[in-house]
Amino acid sequence: MYNHLLKNTIAKFFQSACLLAAACLYSVSSIANAAFTSPSQTLTTAHNETLVYHELKAANQLDKPKPAIILLGGGPGFSSWNLEPIQTLLHSFGHSTYLMDMRGIGENSNLATHRLQKTITQLWVEDIDSLIQQLPATSSQKPILIGHSWGALMAMLYTQQYPDHISQLLLLNPVDPEKHAMRDLTENVHQKNLQAQQITWDDEKAWNNEVSELASELQAREITERQITQVLPTYFYDYQQGQSYAKMFNHTDFDIELNVQAWKAYDANPITYEQIRNWRLPVDFLDCRQDSLMPENLQALENNQVLRKIIVLDKCSHFPWVEQPKAFEQAIKYIVDSE
Repeated sequence: MYNHLLKNTIAKFFQSACLLAAACLYSVSSIANAAFTSPSQTLTTAHNETLVYHELKAANQLDKPKPAIILLGGGPGFSSWNLEPIQTLLHSFGHSTYLMDMRGIGENSNLATHRLQKTITQLWVEDIDSLIQQLPATSSQKPILIGHSWGALMAMLYTQQYPDHISQLLLLNPVDPEKHAMRDLTENVHQKNLQAQQITWDDEKAWNNEVSELASELQAREITERQITQVLPTYFYDYQQGQSYAKMFNHTDFDIELNVQAWKAYDANPITYEQIRNWRLPVDFLDCRQDSLMPENLQALENNQVLRKIIVLDKCSHFPWVEQPKAFEQAIKYIVDSE
């Protein structure tokens, strides 16, 4: 039964599963609810819409100012308040750091997710560029772009269109452009759940998440909460830590339809390694040895492009800043602050 259902639904389920691989998270002790804690700013997009973002501005640097950093979260279709620990960490290194919910979710849920002939991924690229164009004109350095999981794909989509607008690209627990690492992802999630708590994924109700057939908003909420409580913990090295962490999230943190919409847009116009090899900027890689996407994502990237720095941390899965915070701090500082 399971194998039959898996073949019929893997394309739908891995999209929902991957959002959880792409959700960047707080440590359990540092957050009480799902919300941004830093003051919000607004900018006007190319389509005269108001986009909300969050800035942690570095102090004036008289000697050699450090480049600004743009953080891109995952999903697709997941809120980004949970990236604030990384934003705060990078700010402590002396960088102005910027973070926002992508249009269609969270603080920017009111913005249109399609316009004329433009897909959601194209609009997200435009929004990222609108944010970069808002950076202070006094800075002579181009910003660094950091993307986690799906956010790494989003960072590459942006770089594909505007390779001269950034100085450096950091792929954090990325999905490789051709999605080699995702081929066995659903099976891995299933097996880890079975080992941890004997969850029955074999029944059709647990698998058949056909968005176009959702009967009600309540059903969509139930599906989303099931993904969070049953899938998110499998992306942790310590399953119990993942279970505790999952309790901080609810159905408002993720939009299933936006997730599917974004994956369809990407699959219709994916990034190619031929395009990546034309970039003239350093690309760095930071991941965990026990990540569900490893080692396939690193192998695929190494085989097709030049990675300047490669750091693989141990005893963590998809959220190294939560699972190995000290090692993660040292690694990301080495990547963004070394010449």
